[in-house]
Amino acid sequence: MDEDIRAVEEAVATLESAAVEHDPAAATLQNAVAAAVTHGKPIREVAAAAHMTALEVLDAADAATYPQQALQPWMLAP
Repeated sequence: MDEDIRAVEEAVATLESAAVEHDPAAATLQNAVAAAVTHGKPIREVAAAAHMTALEVLDAADAATYPQQALQPWMLAP
């Protein structure tokens, strides 16, 4: 099995066993998903390993790659 996919599956197992919602396991899963996508793994394969939809995988990869910045006044709708 591929290392990236194994890391995603291990992160899912850790997250599922976590008792606290804001456990670092969520960040671990997000980073594992982002790494797998960045390394060119197929989105469907990552999604299956992570028990996520393809859109959730893309969102997780995007959030890990581009952490949200504080909103600036010009970003707010008038």
